[in-house]
Amino acid sequence: MNDSHPQRRNRLLFAGLFWVISSVWVMGCADRKIEGAVVATINEYRLTINEFETQLAQELEMDPEYKLTQEAKESFLNQLVRKELLVQEAIKMKLDRRDRFIRAIERYWQSTLIRDLLELKGEEIERQTYISEEEIADRYHHMKAEDENLPPVEALRQEITQRLKEEKKTEKLKLWIDALQKQAKIEISRELLHEKK
Repeated sequence: MNDSHPQRRNRLLFAGLFWVISSVWVMGCADRKIEGAVVATINEYRLTINEFETQLAQELEMDPEYKLTQEAKESFLNQLVRKELLVQEAIKMKLDRRDRFIRAIERYWQSTLIRDLLELKGEEIERQTYISEEEIADRYHHMKAEDENLPPVEALRQEITQRLKEEKKTEKLKLWIDALQKQAKIEISRELLHEKK
């Protein structure tokens, strides 16, 4: 493998990693009956009651207006069956090996990694972020200057504290990302970027 093509090498490594994960997932599917009773079998795929309930719980969490009835459970199971059939058909047609599919997986993988990283860093920053009485008083003073009918500071203390904390967290996160960029070795070809085609 030629080191002069790092992007190609990374994509091949990613594709290899994807196939390893897929293989582990497929092998895990064969042993699903160990994890719980099977609520549905779709060709070689076995959907356990535990998996079904986990996916149903996620659906309920995403849609608070979802009304859970016996009919709704049947309908949701039917959706999962149809989805699995379509996935199996796509794999049979080798659509999972196409570049477009691999790129889509790579984008999802990257965005999930970034989301998890920012959540983790955000939690770390939050633990180290505090608001002083002087900061609260100063913010209240500025708010009062814009609105003379503002309630007393005690009535707004929690709101002001939360707003200041979010502002500090956002600023600290931005500074952290800026520092990462400064420390990194980045080379950009402006000529290539602005080349007319």
